[in-house]
Amino acid sequence: RFFTVYGPWGRPDMAMFLFTDAILNDRPIQVFNEGNLSRDFTYIDDIVGGMLNITKAFEVNTISKPYSLYNIGNSKPVKLMDFIEAIEHKTGKQAIKEMKPMQPGDVERTWADVDDLIRDFQYEPNTPVSEGVSAFVDWFKAYYKK
Repeated sequence: RFFTVYGPWGRPDMAMFLFTDAILNDRPIQVFNEGNLSRDFTYIDDIVGGMLNITKAFEVNTISKPYSLYNIGNSKPVKLMDFIEAIEHKTGKQAIKEMKPMQPGDVERTWADVDDLIRDFQYEPNTPVSEGVSAFVDWFKAYYKK
């Protein structure tokens, strides 16, 4: 299971894309639960690395239970406002924030327990949000010529 994946070529309906696009174009962003949310933002390279490690284990037949469930995430919740600040820092622009109440069905905090992934595949995602955000903003600006 993947936790809040972001990075180049990411989905345009996800926070990273929406926030970066809005900030660069001087449009407001919607910040739900007044910004009191935390997510386990996981950079795409960490997802790919985890999948490659699992695939390699299948290739060399070291997996005893091919039906197991694994979480791939940074296992460290990041405050939404810290995530937004990382985008602001990289873009050099301040976000126009529309503070909104919690959305129905949403949760305040998510994070991945990756202990099984570490134990079975010796793999732990570890891209810091500042590094992942920087790479995404660089890609976004180049791709959309901003």
